[in-house]
Amino acid sequence: MICLMMDQHELMVDVLRAAGGHPVEPYLPEGYDGRRADILFADQPVVVEVKSIGSDRAASTEVADALGVMFAKNIANGAPVITEKTTIHLYDLPEVIAHKAMRIIGKRVLRESVDANKQIKATIAALGLEDPYGLLVFITPPFRLDRRSIVWLVNDAIKGGTCRSINGILVVDTPLGTSGALPSASNAFISFHSRDGRKFPPALREAIGVAWVR
Repeated sequence: MICLMMDQHELMVDVLRAAGGHPVEPYLPEGYDGRRADILFADQPVVVEVKSIGSDRAASTEVADALGVMFAKNIANGAPVITEKTTIHLYDLPEVIAHKAMRIIGKRVLRESVDANKQIKATIAALGLEDPYGLLVFITPPFRLDRRSIVWLVNDAIKGGTCRSINGILVVDTPLGTSGALPSASNAFISFHSRDGRKFPPALREAIGVAWVR
C-alpha cells in the first residue's frame, strides 16, 4: 500500500528498495562523512541518486521576468518583442533562443544534475566499485516542465563529457506522493534514458517497473 503522506522523494526511494536496492549508508566506510547517493544495488553494481522537483518553476513570475530580460537582449537573434502578457511556445522560437529559454526554466534541473553527479561519484569512490552504473532519478508532478524537457536539460548538463558519473537517467512524471493524490486516479509516466548507449541492466529495469506498479 502506498502511504499518501510520503513525499515524492520518499516514494521513489521506497520503490527502489522494493526493487532490491539498499540505502548506501551501511556500505560506506566507518566514519565516512562525505557526499553520498541514495540507493545501491550492490550486485549490479548500480548507484542511484533521487531528485524530486517540488515546485513548478516554469510557472513562476521569477522565470517570466528572466525570460523577458533574455528576450530583450536577443531580439537581433530572433527573440520575440514582448509588450504585454502573452503565452509563448518554445517550438515557435529560433533554436538558439529556445535553448536559452530552456536553461532558464530548467535551472534547478541543471543544478541538481551537477549535484547528483558529485554524490554518485563520491559514493562510487568511497565504496571502491568497479565499472559501476550511475543512475540519476528525477521524480516530478506533471508540471509545465515535462519529462521530455527534463531529459533535454540533463543531456545539456552532461554534454561535452561532463558529469561522467551519470550513466543514465530515469524520469518519473506522476502526481503520486503529492497532496491529495489518489493511486486509483493517477497516471504515471516512467522512462529510462542511457548515456552513450550504455544500457541499464534489463532485469533491474523490469524490477523497478514491477515495484512501481505494486
